[in-house]
Amino acid sequence: MTATVSPARGRTGSRPAGSHLTGTGAMVRLALRRDRIKLTIWLVAITVMVPRFYNAAVSAVVPTPEALAEASQMIRVSFMRVLGGPLVGDVTTQSYFLAAYWVEFLLAAAIMNMMLITRHTRAEEQTGRAELIRAAVVGRHAQLTGALITALISNAALAVLTTAATISIGFPIGSALLFGASLAAVGLVFAGVTAVAVQVTEHPRGANGLAGIALFTVWLLRGAGALQSQEGGPLFWLSPIGWSQQTRVLADERWWPLGLSLLLAGLLVVGAYSLSSRRDLGASLMAPRPGRASAPSWLRTPFALALRLQQGAIAGWGAAFLAIGLVLGAMTGGMEQTDLPIFSADADFGRAWISLMVFTGSLYTGVFAVLSVIRLRAEEVGGRVGPVLAGPTGRATWYWSSLLVTALAVVVLPAVYGGALGIGAALSTGDTGLVGEVFWASLIRAPEVLVLLAIPAALLGLAPRAMAAAWAVLVYSGFVQVLGSYMNMPEWVVNTSVLSHLPWHPLGSFAPVATVVLTAIAAVLTILGLYGLRRRDLASG
Repeated sequence: MTATVSPARGRTGSRPAGSHLTGTGAMVRLALRRDRIKLTIWLVAITVMVPRFYNAAVSAVVPTPEALAEASQMIRVSFMRVLGGPLVGDVTTQSYFLAAYWVEFLLAAAIMNMMLITRHTRAEEQTGRAELIRAAVVGRHAQLTGALITALISNAALAVLTTAATISIGFPIGSALLFGASLAAVGLVFAGVTAVAVQVTEHPRGANGLAGIALFTVWLLRGAGALQSQEGGPLFWLSPIGWSQQTRVLADERWWPLGLSLLLAGLLVVGAYSLSSRRDLGASLMAPRPGRASAPSWLRTPFALALRLQQGAIAGWGAAFLAIGLVLGAMTGGMEQTDLPIFSADADFGRAWISLMVFTGSLYTGVFAVLSVIRLRAEEVGGRVGPVLAGPTGRATWYWSSLLVTALAVVVLPAVYGGALGIGAALSTGDTGLVGEVFWASLIRAPEVLVLLAIPAALLGLAPRAMAAAWAVLVYSGFVQVLGSYMNMPEWVVNTSVLSHLPWHPLGSFAPVATVVLTAIAAVLTILGLYGLRRRDLASG
């Protein structure tokens, strides 16, 4: 008697749903290991800013009960509600801290989550690492789930750390817990927003751009709601940022508005999984538009290629600068009608406000500059620079063309911002001369931004793996310039900031020597970057 063994049949039908999450634990461990430095920097920076901002406000803005009363009244009745507030409950230094700075901490939590989700999802697909990972025993949704769990862990850590920080400045334990939870809630919402955005767009920049538009929209809704009512009108309730602030920390505290954030985050995550199941790895739901069959001759130059690659980012930043400039400029009239003892007697508060907003515009433009150069490194690592350099285009031509486009953008963007800021200020005050004055004030800060552009350009050639140092310089420069005087920093420390050498126009005057020196420094750093780029291997770091 003989027997035969039939070959085993493969399993038919669809793959069990549970297998889509295979390897999720490994993805979480990988994400936490890769982000151990970046996440630590984010969490520590946000946490440290709590006592820093509080101490700066107490020492410089509200050092006396009289100053506290005046500053609180300004937030309640002026356009400052667009940027801060609401101020609820008893007026204390802690409640003033919330009214003045709460929005900034909520925005920081949102941005941290946006970058985290993009880094571990769409960026992995673009570089090809996701395909290598999926070739192993890893489920379809393991990477997305791992990124979301990493975001959940990060937000929990943020809540704990900021709770401890607010307790250190005098918050009751319950109020501190609610403040920390409010930051985590906004972070989870924008983790969900970005999880959806990475399914829609093909590139990390596009996903961050969509999430950034959503963040700007909810910020505007929160500001518009603040104008409707001192404690937040109906539009306030259309914004997740508004939901966190409607917890009314230090007043009649309530946790239930955070439930709205958790519900929205859950719905967004469900939507992200649904969209992820309907696209191929590396693809997007928003299909790229096919190119034209022919193109004009002027598009054949390296400069045209660089412009084509950056035109979307420049247009998006320009639109944002236009909207923000008009909103901030419209607040000038309310500032001019405020007489507070926290400012010097001979200071024009309206012009002081404009000077601060002009400086803020140059700081935002620095962010654009750093992102643009980091994009060049991403193009190199992604293997897209090699085919360009394989033709008649040399490294120097590619380098200078790309930086020239960015340099022109960091002049055009402040011009758009300054023009909008001046128009808004002129409409709110009736002084039409502010249009030209504020426009010029924005342009003369360009040398600072050129230095901020040249720093990552130098790193691109000399030490491409240290590109993150450009962010450290930008954050350090802004921190020292804004808070240096409040914290009584020595003058030599303040002078180490890139942003500390040009006066805050229109209160200050034009500084030709500093302008020339900063421009020369930018040129030298850029040349050093080219020197390093021509002497290293591509993507070798």
